[in-house]
Amino acid sequence: MVSDVLRLLDDVFIGVSAARRLLAFWGPVTPVPALIAPLVAIASVLTLALLSGVAVACLALLIVALVALYLVLTEVFGVTVDVAVA
Repeated sequence: MVSDVLRLLDDVFIGVSAARRLLAFWGPVTPVPALIAPLVAIASVLTLALLSGVAVACLALLIVALVALYLVLTEVFGVTVDVAVA
């Protein structure tokens, strides 16, 4: 019974340390003065929005390139793509 309790406590401590590592990942990397912290937070959110926009633009460009490739293959070279659904 004591070994079960010790194993349970060990599992709890492992979970707590994993939660601390996860929370430390989302925390600031370096200590920031209290007056600059809101500016750093706003800059981080704006950077995240900018990078999300870049990712969406890249995805749209990929889709346009794939459609253009499909049209060139089918219309110019005459390659057909057939899907046989069973």
